[in-house]
Amino acid sequence: MCLNRPKKKNGIFKTGFITVRKSTTKSKYEFINLYYTKWNVITKPSPRIIVDTHAGTGQVVLIKKSPLLSTVETEIIYGSPILAILKTLLISDNLVIILNEASKKNYLLLEKCKKAIMRRGLPIFEEIHERVRFRSLRTNRPNLQPRKKKRKFPNSFNSRTPRGFQRVWIKSKADIHLNRNKIEDSIDDLFSEYVNIIDERTKEMPKGLFLVDPCGMVSWNKVILKICERSNKLEGTELILNWSWEAIARTINTQSKNSTLSEIYGIPLENIDEEFQGLGLDNMEEFKNMYIQQLEEYFKHVVEVGVSRDRQLKPKQSQHRKYFLIFCTNNKSALSLAGYQLKKIEKNVRGNIRKIDYYFQDNL
Repeated sequence: MCLNRPKKKNGIFKTGFITVRKSTTKSKYEFINLYYTKWNVITKPSPRIIVDTHAGTGQVVLIKKSPLLSTVETEIIYGSPILAILKTLLISDNLVIILNEASKKNYLLLEKCKKAIMRRGLPIFEEIHERVRFRSLRTNRPNLQPRKKKRKFPNSFNSRTPRGFQRVWIKSKADIHLNRNKIEDSIDDLFSEYVNIIDERTKEMPKGLFLVDPCGMVSWNKVILKICERSNKLEGTELILNWSWEAIARTINTQSKNSTLSEIYGIPLENIDEEFQGLGLDNMEEFKNMYIQQLEEYFKHVVEVGVSRDRQLKPKQSQHRKYFLIFCTNNKSALSLAGYQLKKIEKNVRGNIRKIDYYFQDNL
């Protein structure tokens, strides 16, 4: 998760939470929202683990622009760590959630969120229980029949309760662990302590879902390869990776280009010039496809599932800043599930998801 901090120092910006744009929630967060729920339902009751390698601050400040008033509106919503807890709330037995964050400031805010959740739980909206009255055909007496309650999951602690619903606080039964360290330095310990362990009841390792969402580059050899190697051994290993083109674009014309590419792709430093010969800022697709090809050596299905390609920051920051949400799995049913979720998102977010049919037809 990116460490964008707003310059404005008053009001909601004083929270210290990471800021995100509306286009991010329409793609990345909506996919995570939907996929976490379905993944958890399908993999239960097996032991399961969710690892968020760059958890951030727990909550984020959503920045929305009003097209009519030309003003900026803000709202505090759940970030990926709380979404992992919320979307598995109703089925949280045999579940471990690992939230890793390197920044001390971010970690303190994340820890505060976790303590609040452990103390009281998370709020959901439950339909006020009403019973339908009807008369028995046999006795002509009025009977009361309970109706199944509907539930809604808010996107923040402060969401308003819809009419006809009541706010209910539920505690998660998952084992939630925080870790404050660079993921490159701690991933071996996390794997040995939580990921690659045999469950005493089922005699199998947990199904693993990894969210890797760094602000910039993440080491291939130290982080991504570790997850990829696990996918070769276990079908139940899935990866959601937010790959940043900006990490390459901002260094491609500098002296640190070769070291950056070596870190991102895991290619020896002495081979960088040969591997990327002739590639520059105009070759974003080539750089991305090379990365996807490396993932395909370990995962049967690697598809691009989200973050808007056309989103740009202010020109003074970078015109090349783009992100790609990549989903990796060895399970064909998981791929179909992801495609189904994307179709639901696409109804609300037209133009933010690129060539879904093309990617899924090639992989199904």
